[in-house]
Amino acid sequence: MIEKLKNPFRYLSLTSALIWGSIALILTSVYCWQTGLALESLTQISFHGHGFWCSTVRQVTMWLFFSLIMYVSGVLLSHSKVRFQDVAAFTMFARIPYDLMLLLFLVPPIRQAMTVVSQRNFVELNDNMVGLLAYSFTAVFFIAWFFYWGYKGFSEATNLKGGRGIWVYALCFVIAFFTSPYIIEYLSC
Repeated sequence: MIEKLKNPFRYLSLTSALIWGSIALILTSVYCWQTGLALESLTQISFHGHGFWCSTVRQVTMWLFFSLIMYVSGVLLSHSKVRFQDVAAFTMFARIPYDLMLLLFLVPPIRQAMTVVSQRNFVELNDNMVGLLAYSFTAVFFIAWFFYWGYKGFSEATNLKGGRGIWVYALCFVIAFFTSPYIIEYLSC
């Protein structure tokens, strides 16, 4: 059981990864729509919510964009045959810990603290320090889980393992992180 949690990509079929990843993507889109959260880049959110359609388009666009960057990297650097559907399915499934982290915004002190931070209202920040610290410590766990699963999914789909795979995955993430806000801006929704 522990081994399946550490690296579920060895045990997941392509269909299972797509189904679970799609369910998480749709639920996250509904959640963002209902709570007023908006995806602003690969992993950044804001409190400027959009409609369900726009939330879904943003989620799908970021998933496909990140998948495409990792696929191209895998094709260029792996000696194995790399299929886009494997990279895309595992990338979608690996995003589940990040989606779970967004549920922290349902906790009122955390939501209040993050609203104060997003508004750059540093006068009220001291009053919301407990919520900010609770979010920070909890988010570290989910972000580490997200990166770990992201790398494991990438390495299983591309057969880039070890140090080389880690560096390629990290580079793909950095490229996607810094270019994704421009794509979101282009979507204009």
